[in-house]
Amino acid sequence: MKTIIGKTASVAALVLAAGLGTPAFAQDVPQQESAALDDIIVTAQRREQSLQDVPIAITAFNAETLERTAATGIQDIAAKAPGVTLTQFNIGEPQLYIRGVGTTSDSAASDPSIGISIDEVSIGRAGASSLAFLDIERVEILRGPQGTLYGRNASGGALNVYTRRPGMEDTTMALLRAGSFGEYGAEVVLNRQMGQDSAARLAVRVNSNDGYAENVPTGRALAGGAQYGARLSLLNQSGPWTVLGSIDVSRDRMDGHARIPVTASATAPAFVTLINGLRAGLDRRQSYSSADNYQDRDNWGATVRVEYEADAFDVVSLTSYRDNSYRWRDNLGGLPFPNFPLEVDNQATEDASQFSQEFRLVSKPDSAISWVAGLFYFTEDVDRAERFIVRTGLPIAPPSFGGDSTFLQTASNTSYAAFGQATVPFGNIWELTVGARWTHDERDITQIARDNDNGLNPPAGIPLGPTGTGYSTTGSAEFEEPTWKIALSVEPFEDIRLYASYDRGYKAGSFPSTAQTAVQARTPLRSEILDNYEIGLKSTLLDGRLRFNGALFRLEYDDLQVYELLGLTLVTSNAQAEVDGYELEGAFALSNSITLGGSYTHLDARYTSNAQSGALILPYNNLTLPRSPDSQYTLYADGEWDAFGGQLAARIDYQWTDDFFFDPSNNPEVLSPAHGLVSAYASWEADNGVKIAVYGKNLGDEEYQTHIIKNVGVGFSVFGAPRSWGIAVSRSF
Repeated sequence: MKTIIGKTASVAALVLAAGLGTPAFAQDVPQQESAALDDIIVTAQRREQSLQDVPIAITAFNAETLERTAATGIQDIAAKAPGVTLTQFNIGEPQLYIRGVGTTSDSAASDPSIGISIDEVSIGRAGASSLAFLDIERVEILRGPQGTLYGRNASGGALNVYTRRPGMEDTTMALLRAGSFGEYGAEVVLNRQMGQDSAARLAVRVNSNDGYAENVPTGRALAGGAQYGARLSLLNQSGPWTVLGSIDVSRDRMDGHARIPVTASATAPAFVTLINGLRAGLDRRQSYSSADNYQDRDNWGATVRVEYEADAFDVVSLTSYRDNSYRWRDNLGGLPFPNFPLEVDNQATEDASQFSQEFRLVSKPDSAISWVAGLFYFTEDVDRAERFIVRTGLPIAPPSFGGDSTFLQTASNTSYAAFGQATVPFGNIWELTVGARWTHDERDITQIARDNDNGLNPPAGIPLGPTGTGYSTTGSAEFEEPTWKIALSVEPFEDIRLYASYDRGYKAGSFPSTAQTAVQARTPLRSEILDNYEIGLKSTLLDGRLRFNGALFRLEYDDLQVYELLGLTLVTSNAQAEVDGYELEGAFALSNSITLGGSYTHLDARYTSNAQSGALILPYNNLTLPRSPDSQYTLYADGEWDAFGGQLAARIDYQWTDDFFFDPSNNPEVLSPAHGLVSAYASWEADNGVKIAVYGKNLGDEEYQTHIIKNVGVGFSVFGAPRSWGIAVSRSF
């Protein structure tokens, strides 16, 4: 406890002393005579506002910051925001947590806990959200429940990605990239005005690398692959009407993971000796995971946004269809069989399509009361299949416990919602924000479990057996819940805002995926309810040179949906939990050229009850919630100068994450040690638009785990990329 308090005090002092702050600031306008931070405009409440005026804990990354952190996807910016962690089981199952809130469920009949949207379109499946950044304008991360404006799948927060709109001008950007592990890539963005009122924008991206890990027997690379993406947007503005249509496609053809067994205090000594012998002379990124592993994904979507400016209010219609399919294969042990007496070949495919329609009425910018009201409809169809081919040997399990089993899910998920929110100013310095949403969810599912050995080698192979048998069953359920937001803010002094808020979030009940019995398969988990109590400060000081924000919060979880892998058996339950914490972030303009910043988060996230799965009591009470490090902090320095007849820019980032557990058991083998990552960027841009940029990631060559699966006291881990570098040459004209 003393260590935590000391670490907290030290970092808090550093934040205050150096003016550490958010990793988002703008330099898109000419620099002023005196050093000052530029205002950050966000649309977190479905209308344009200054970040400092929004009574929400929010971090925003603009296009410039994304470029200077060499961010290629949400995995690159997640840990740079306070209280956020992102781990990834595979390409189809990224696991995003905010303030200890998230999920590892892969079921076809479940929702994410963190809402992810692209241009305000909610993404239903996690595999469709782990996108590569392509022509991105900004990313906003909202912390805490967003149950009013974002709905059922934002009980823990929201991550919103906004792409660039076509502009009424002719511009071109072309970029070539090369880097570590045989990386190469290219990007092209074309913007063209098409008549007086219309414009089009095309963005294309390709990227490939050989991978940073290796399959030991063959020498083939793992953790690499190729990505392709394109987006075409068309904009028409005619009188009070604005119509924006876009279509995007992406394709990923990635190599599989390299699983590495990591022993811990709970590992049997015989297994420690065996694993150390099998891995003698290998490093953390050399594995016996199959060279035939793969991660493939195809996405496409179309969106039409129609805006109409009426006299009293504005109208927004947002219509979208998205289609996502992925398949992957993973060796979950990363050790040779039968030398190690367990091998699990895990394969999955998923095809999902979604349609959503949202209508909103929005107050005019000069209205005395700012308000938004709307209706939302969402439907998705998901077909999912997961197969386990297991080989076992003593002392882990008799060979008969191995086998071949497949789990099939066909799900239809539908959601309806009505919502509204208003901000009422009063007494010159006060504002009251009140919002509510009513959501109704429906789920219909067919679940099938098959013993692919057709009972010829009983019992059925794990994870279906040895106690379970094949089944075919159906289930349906309806859930509905009101959610709300109440926030009171006051500005007692100019540019200093205090707020207190109470928010309720909701995530609909879900059916488990790899259930062992028909009863478990057709019995849904209860809906999650999350209450968030928060007080916060947003301040801009020293004539605009210092931005300092903070939030103190308490989350109370009712019926948290919990998933744990016991051996190879999925255990599902509901539990109670609480999270207490605080966040600090700010930015300081040291001069016209240099900005310093950073953030700090402290979490105390714990279960407050045991859980029950069938007849099994799970001893969770007082254990730490998964993916909830006690402390996280970021530091950065960013600058730009006129130099050598052009403009020189540079940035260095450091992010620290304390140790955390990967699942609710808190077993030592699922503990990810604390680690710090350093990245850096530098560029020079000539007056004619030619830019040369160099960047490096994980410059300290830190060994850190991005995913852990536990079994027999061993943490079978995926390690992040080692030190890497890249160079990009581009021209804008």
